[in-house]
Formats: sequence, C-alpha cells, structure tokens
Amino acid sequence: MGRPRRFDESALLDAAIEQFWSKGFDNTSVEDISAIAGIGNGSIYAAYGNKRGLFLAAFDRYCDRRAAFIRDTVLTAPGSARAAMRTLLHAVIADCAAQPGRRGCLMINGVAALAGRVPEVADTAAKTTAAMEHSVAERLRRTATDHDDATIEALSAHVILVAQGLILSSRHGADVDQLHGIAEISLATLPPAWADRAVQSADTEAALSR
Repeated sequence: MGRPRRFDESALLDAAIEQFWSKGFDNTSVEDISAIAGIGNGSIYAAYGNKRGLFLAAFDRYCDRRAAFIRDTVLTAPGSARAAMRTLLHAVIADCAAQPGRRGCLMINGVAALAGRVPEVADTAAKTTAAMEHSVAERLRRTATDHDDATIEALSAHVILVAQGLILSSRHGADVDQLHGIAEISLATLPPAWADRAVQSADTEAALSR
C-alpha cells in the first residue's frame, strides 16, 4: 500500500487542470502548479513521478467530468429526441462561451498535442468519447423504437462529433451565433419523426415510478 498523500489531491488536480488547459502541456511546469496549489514539488513528484504522471491524473479527472457533463445534460433533457440533442449542443456552446481565452476542451487539446507522444492520452480520450456516445444513444433509444442499433449508434457518434466540432470552431474564433447556426444544420439531419415524439426527462420518469 502506498503512503497516504499529505495534501489535498482534488485541489492539486484542479489546479493542474487549469494550468494544463490554459497554457498547454509543454508550457506548464510542475513548479508552476506547485506554486499555484501551494504544494511542494517533492510531494508532487513523490505522488505522480513526473509532469507526465501529473498530467495524466489531471487529464483523467477532466475527462471523467466531461463525460458526466454530457450524460447529465442529455439524459435529463425533456422533449423529443431532437429537442434533447438541441439542449445538449446548446449546453456545449454555452460552455464554450464561458471559457476564458477560447481555450476549447482539455481533452481535444490534449489529443492534438500529445496523442503521438503519450498514448495514454489517446486511450483515455477514446474511452471518454465512447462514453459520451453511449449516453446520447441511451437518450435516443427512449424515443427511437423504430430505428435499429446501428442507426442509433451512428447518429450518436455524429452528435458527439458535432459537439466536438463546435468546441474547435469556438477555439478558432466562431462566435455564438455561428455556433448555433452550425448546431441547427446538424439537428436537421436527425430523422423527422424524432422531432415530434417526446419523452419525459429521466428525473420525471424516476419520480413517476416511485
């Protein structure tokens, strides 16, 4: 059993996420994060080995949160399948607009910068993307009883691809109106019937089943 860590690991990883997200892996040092988190370099190196180890721990934490954000948003969205996808894409756009310096998404940024050097980054991102697609598919199946699994999985992958494209477009300077326009064009590709068949949110369904 490893030695217990004598610092607030959650606070450290949150500080690391902010630094790696805003400055990038190559432009961030353990010393930067140590100074911000108020934790000695020695403690960080003892816990994570090196900057790569610290980054991977922070990256995992960020990706878990990102998958949860997608899942919570799409599974609690009321209305039709198309309405739920609109809720999801609008939430992604709002999150983009709230980020300082148009910094995009740490997962997408990390893959672009590090996937060739740090294979764990690509593996974590692939698992996270699959989890996001699974959440979208779960929501679509509530109303898509007349569509096969292959169609639902393809559309789920499409929705997540659009969401990630919106993040990249925001990082490259697209304004909110442009992002909403892109989202609406994408939503139009969903089967027409999915715009009409409503479903209650997961919270409402749970309440009714008690």
